[in-house]
Formats: sequence, structure tokens, C-alpha cells
Amino acid sequence: MGFCASIFNSLQSTAYVRLLSLALLICFIVTSLAPLSALAETAAGPDTIGHLRADVSTSTISLSRAISLAVQNYPTLKRTQAAVNKNAAAINLAKTAYLPSFDVLGQELRTTTNNIAGAIFPQVLNVVPMQTGPATSSSSFKSIFANDYGFNLSYLVYDGGFRKANVQVARAKERTANADIDLTLLDVQAAAAEAYLAAVSNHEVIQAQAATVERMKAYNLIVHTQVNSGLRPGVDAARADADLSAAKIALIEAEREFSLASVDLAESLGLAGKDIMVDDRPWIKQPTPVAVPLRMPPEQHPLAILRSKQVAEAQAQVKSTQKSYRPRLWFHSGMWARGSGSKIDARPVAGGTIPQNANYIAGFGLDFPVMDYFAVKAKTRMAREVEAEEKAQYDLAIQQLIKKDSRAKILYQNALKIAEQTPTLVLSARENEDKALERYRVGLCNILEPAEAQRILQNAAMQDAVAQVRVWRALLAIAYAQGDIKTFVNVAKMAEAATR
Repeated sequence: MGFCASIFNSLQSTAYVRLLSLALLICFIVTSLAPLSALAETAAGPDTIGHLRADVSTSTISLSRAISLAVQNYPTLKRTQAAVNKNAAAINLAKTAYLPSFDVLGQELRTTTNNIAGAIFPQVLNVVPMQTGPATSSSSFKSIFANDYGFNLSYLVYDGGFRKANVQVARAKERTANADIDLTLLDVQAAAAEAYLAAVSNHEVIQAQAATVERMKAYNLIVHTQVNSGLRPGVDAARADADLSAAKIALIEAEREFSLASVDLAESLGLAGKDIMVDDRPWIKQPTPVAVPLRMPPEQHPLAILRSKQVAEAQAQVKSTQKSYRPRLWFHSGMWARGSGSKIDARPVAGGTIPQNANYIAGFGLDFPVMDYFAVKAKTRMAREVEAEEKAQYDLAIQQLIKKDSRAKILYQNALKIAEQTPTLVLSARENEDKALERYRVGLCNILEPAEAQRILQNAAMQDAVAQVRVWRALLAIAYAQGDIKTFVNVAKMAEAATR
């Protein structure tokens, strides 16, 4: 017996040890995998956009890619899409007016039977309940059971087209929301492209200013050498130091503007707070010549389409307001049953807890709020003024689009001409600088001539740095004025592909 007990105890302790070991192993595995799981979740991000943001923060983005990211991420597009969905639901809501009204009521009551002859006006708050039965000569708080059950079915047979007009208003609002999506898409794409080009322009300015600082250092060294040799007065060294400091300050300001432009670019892509690197390859300096399109009908621009949809919406609202003053033909029907514990008129059933008498009713009714004429007339006038306002907004949009198209084409032609001249300007300015420095070395001029040559070269380099970007900006302005940015994106893709 003792031997068996010892064996049992040993087996029990062995099983216990195994169970404890297994539990510890599971805890170890879970503890080891938990940080890895958290790390994986952090790396994966909460959604697709988070993963996308992790990608774009470590890579260079091209112009066409920036436009695509803006379309994917910018919240305004999501807001306008939500507005479309909301207006689509509003159409379904307006259609529910065609459904009949069907109401069901059931009541089990405990009530007194005191009644009196008289009348009651319709009540706003329904404080005094309706009471039926013969008048009583005395008052008592003795109560009985009572019940009411019934339903009614009503249908608006004819309303003069009011419900249809309301559905048309809802459809007009949906079309307006759809037009707003097209305009918002154009605005988001154009804003992203403009922010990208602004960042590129500031990046080019940084490179030009950095080159200017290097030239100023060489110029400063030449002047200080002349001064230290006693060939030039000390004031020349002070002037050279001032010019070098001014160039360094200009470089710092250019770096500041580039940083601000990068912040604006990230926001325009829906990636605010991320570090966005622009593509600084030579493609931006060699825009592909494109044929400027003729003026497209401004009526086809998304802005004009949106304004026209708003006019149509206002017109639909006018019709709806007018049709609200129409007679309405109703079909009414109902059935109800009542029971009471009172023994005056009929024998109670189950003590008044079950209906004992039933009735039904069916028929047509016509209602027409005659005095609403004045209110409807005022509302119609207001709706017509809204329509006139929307028409004026449409005309204004057409004028603005024509102006933007004309200005964009002028800017494009002007930018092309300037871009053709800036390389010559830079070469001439650089040659002028070399000769001015040489004249200064041999003592044929004072410090003012090389300083002026440096200023001319700096301005020339700045103009050359932004000249090609201005061509792209003008192309973007034309694309926006035409209401279609696809041509601009295609030109950018061709230029990017040519330098890969």
C-alpha cells in the first residue's frame, strides 16, 4: 500500500512538474512574440495611408507621383465624396413621400367613467384625453378597465406634382455634389503641382545661391590678397566681407523658403508633417515644348459645370416651392376595436381587457391651405432671387475662366522667351565677372566694378534658376484654365522619362 502510494505521489509530482514546465514555456513564447507583434503593427501602420506615408518619407517624389498622392490622400476629396453619398441618400428620403402612411395603436387603460357634455378644441399638448360615453350625474373615482386597438392607412393620391418636384430638387443637389467632386479633384491636383513646382523653384534658388557664396569666397580671397599686399586700401576688404555676408544671408533665406515650401508641399499631398524630397534631376530645366491648346469652351470647365448645376438646383427649388400650393387628395381608411368594463352600454368582455366592438372606415379627403398663398408667394420670390444669384455666379465664373486662360497663355509665351535668354545672360555675366576681377587685379578699376559684376552674375543666376520652372508653372496655369490637367501630367511624365 505504501509502495503504491509513493508511486502515485511520484507520478503526480511528475505530471505537476510537466504541467508547470509547459505553462512556463507558453508564457515565454507569448512574452517573446509580443514585442515582435507590436513592432510589426507599428511598422505596418494603422492603415494604407500610414504605410504610404512611411514610403514617401524616405524617397524622392516626382511631379506626376506627387499629383497621384494628392488624389489618394487629400481629405477634401473624401469630404466631397461623402457629400455625394449624403445627397444620394436624400433622393431615397424624398422618394419615401410616395409611400402610404400606416399606423398601429394599442392601449390597455384603467380609467374612471365620469363624463360631461361639452366640446374641446384641438390641443397642442394633448393634455386632456378624449372621453366617450353618456354624461354622468355624479363624480366618482371608481375605475374600470378599458382598451383601444386599431390601425389606419392613408395615401396621398394627388398633390399637384409636389413630391416629384422634391425628388427633382434632391437629384439636382446630387448632380451639384458630383460636379463639385470634379472641381475639387482639379483643385487638389493643381495645388499639389503648384506646391511641387514652388519647392523645386526654391531648391534651384538654393543651388544658385550656394554657387554665389562660393564665387564670393573666391572674390573675397582675391580682394584680401590685394589688401594684404598693400595694393588696395582696407576699405576694399570690408566691402568684400560685406558682399560675402550678404550672399550667405541670401543662402540662409533661400534654405528657409525651401523648408517652408516643403511643408506646404507635404500638406498639399495630404501628408502633413512628412519630409518630402523633390526630384532635382535635369528634367525640370528642359521642359518639352508643347503646342498651347486653343481656348476651350469655358462652359466645359468643372467650375462652370458646377455653377450650371447650382443654377439648375435653384430652378428645381423654384418649381418645388410653386407646387407646394396645390390641393391634395387623400385616401383614408381605418379599423379599430374598443372595449370597456362599464356595464352601461354593453356587456364587458374579460372585465374590459379585451375589445368588444369593432368598426372600420374608408374614404377620400381633399385639403387645400388657402391662406398659405401669401407665404408661398414670398418663398417663391426668394427662390427666384436665389436662382438669379446663381446665374450671376455662373456668368462671373465664365468671365474669370476666360481671363485665366488668356493670362496663362501670355505667361507661357513670356516664360519661354525668358528661358531662351537666361543661358546667354549667365554666360555674359560670368564673362563680365572674370574680366572685372582681372581688371581689379591689375589695378585698372576700383572695388565697385567687380562688386557690380558679382551682383549682375548673382541676378543672372537667379533668373536662370527659376526661368524653366516658370515655364512649367505657366503650363500648369494653362491646364487649370482649360479644366483638364491630364495634358500637363503627360508632359511631366515624358520629361521625367527622358532623363531616367
